[in-house]
Amino acid sequence: MKKSSKVWSIKFSMIVTYLYAVFTPTLYVYAAGDLGSGYSGSGGSNPLQNPLNVGSFPELMDSILKIVIQIGTPVAVLAVIYSGFLFVTAQGNEEKLKTAKSALVWSAIGTAVLLGSWVLAGAIGATINELKG
Repeated sequence: MKKSSKVWSIKFSMIVTYLYAVFTPTLYVYAAGDLGSGYSGSGGSNPLQNPLNVGSFPELMDSILKIVIQIGTPVAVLAVIYSGFLFVTAQGNEEKLKTAKSALVWSAIGTAVLLGSWVLAGAIGATINELKG
């Protein structure tokens, strides 16, 4: 290990220790209860609200999956378009064609994983709902 990385490691651990020492008591104070500014611990007049707007773990997973699908679908389309661009710019060069084929295969695998996770989550959710009721 070089001396400069050892010094950096020591500085980093000192900063983390300092931040832990400063913020840990604050977290305990906020968790303790009524601070007089609207926060309440056990049964105050203004209880904490759930910011996620979900009531159960399956609803949370459904919300996360919807976000992943909304972000992943355009990324998958752009990956396929990029693969097509690689095919066009290869102009018969075997090495570039090999790279383009690899990019297309991995784009297809990524899209299949993305859509497969959606189908799998739907199947698991339906099974759980059937077992519950």
